[in-house]
Amino acid sequence: MYINTSCLYQGVHRGDHHLRAVNSYAGFAELHGDHLTSRASVHAVSLQGQGVKDWIRASAEDLTFHREDSKTSLLDRLEDKQIATSCQMAAGEDALNAPHFYNAQQSLGRHRKIGVIGSPFKPVLDVNYYYSAVERNNLMRLSQSIPFTPLPNRGEPVTIYRLEESSPISLNNSMSSWSQQGRCAKIEFLSKEEMGGGLRRALKVECTWSEFDILKPGQLYIVKSFLPEVVNTWKRIYKEDTVLHLCLKEIQQQRAAQKLAFAFNQMKPKTIPYSPRFLEVFLLYCHSASQWFAIEECMTGEFRKFNHNSGDEIRPINVLEETMLAFSHWTYEYTRGELLVLDLQGVGENLTDPSVIKSEEKRSHDMVFGPANLGEDAVKNFRTKHRCNSCCGRLKLPDIKRNDYTPDKVMVSQDGVEVAVQSGNGTKDVRNSIRLMI
Repeated sequence: MYINTSCLYQGVHRGDHHLRAVNSYAGFAELHGDHLTSRASVHAVSLQGQGVKDWIRASAEDLTFHREDSKTSLLDRLEDKQIATSCQMAAGEDALNAPHFYNAQQSLGRHRKIGVIGSPFKPVLDVNYYYSAVERNNLMRLSQSIPFTPLPNRGEPVTIYRLEESSPISLNNSMSSWSQQGRCAKIEFLSKEEMGGGLRRALKVECTWSEFDILKPGQLYIVKSFLPEVVNTWKRIYKEDTVLHLCLKEIQQQRAAQKLAFAFNQMKPKTIPYSPRFLEVFLLYCHSASQWFAIEECMTGEFRKFNHNSGDEIRPINVLEETMLAFSHWTYEYTRGELLVLDLQGVGENLTDPSVIKSEEKRSHDMVFGPANLGEDAVKNFRTKHRCNSCCGRLKLPDIKRNDYTPDKVMVSQDGVEVAVQSGNGTKDVRNSIRLMI
């Protein structure tokens, strides 16, 4: 076993003190003679206790001297043996069991000063002590000009709120909830010319900046607000924050139409090439006006209206128009007469501002979906005036004039049997029927 020990010898000659370092390997040097040079021979004291002496040649690095006077002498043999014995005891059992010779390394010619004990190990440079290239680049970047882009001065500061979904991938099976934290944005009004219909007025704006891109900078949007007479009408129901409640109902109504359109596009056959889609609407709060609004993307192209919230519809002349009218018919059959999506309008397949009609609206003291819900009157008018087209046939929809659903009944499927639960007296009407599967 390789053992590297250092022993310190001290010689006394007429009051002079001389130190020399001895590096020994597996044994301890036994000195012969009064002087020892770099080529001198050294006895290795037997570590087996049998008196066998081994000889090794010590190099100048293993055994070094510092001599101040040429007439100095070494300690006598007894003192040398005593020091060697003390080093042997410190070496341990591993040194005592070493049975073979070791050749000393050749000297590098380096002398050590008096009182300094030499070490055979060289210092290792710790590369982790210095900073890395990435750290240097980041520090040097601070000495340069870093680009700074402040917020644009133009535009009104607003806060945007989104109606979030628990499962956006499967929209029709997702639960909706309003985000609690709004996102900041800036919008610029492009003109004072108002647009809109019988209930709302609208202005065209441009987004100049948006936090987390909830709005797209550079994109044109339509900001919608309700007419004063509409707000005054609903103040008897919503005495506080009337405008906010109207905006929330309007946005939630369009989300309901979105969910039904999502289910329709999943179920419709491939022979119907068009897929109706409703725009996403956000809730907007303008800080300068201290007012709530609804905001959605501005559609470009030919704007068309396919039917009205009263139940009236156009005469279709192409597949797109037939698809939109068939979609309204489909919503009535899909929800078993409980809901009917009307007031379809937009550019191409992209729709906005629908009316989700619920037949029991007139018997409710609260607003169901939006203020444009005309209730049972709209449903009866649609059933009377709707004419099934080729898309209704591809969807295998029954004749809406002959398929009358009892109001206030909700059809619930239980093990293949549909149970109609009446909301009035709690009675149940059980009948076998097949649910419409497209």
